[in-house]
Amino acid sequence: MKAEEIRRKRVSAFATLAEKEFEAARLLIDTHPEQAAYFLQQCLEKLLRGLLEMQEVASGPTHNIQQLASLLTEAGDWRKRFSALDELSVAATRYRYPSPTGTIGTINRDRLMFLLGEVEELKRDAGAVLTKFA
Repeated sequence: MKAEEIRRKRVSAFATLAEKEFEAARLLIDTHPEQAAYFLQQCLEKLLRGLLEMQEVASGPTHNIQQLASLLTEAGDWRKRFSALDELSVAATRYRYPSPTGTIGTINRDRLMFLLGEVEELKRDAGAVLTKFA
């Protein structure tokens, strides 16, 4: 398989994973909101990694939305749109592990519902770009 074919396949895979992670968030939002926030963060991360793969930009191991968005070379308004959702970066760990003092993080349900809508809109737009490329 040629490098371009592999890149297209990876972009397609990132789009598929983003879709699945968004769906997981939607299904969990009422019963497990913190886990839903984690899957929203993962959805954004996969969309960003797909866009970066399209641009042939190495993204490294970070899970930080702002850091990944800053790597976009053909940013347009993508950088701004993803950066606006950077508050979800903490969901990569805050809701999955206890704090040093043993507390478990929580998220405001109204805020989470707002974020769900914002991520859905971004997923629709970025997902279309990824799908077209793949």
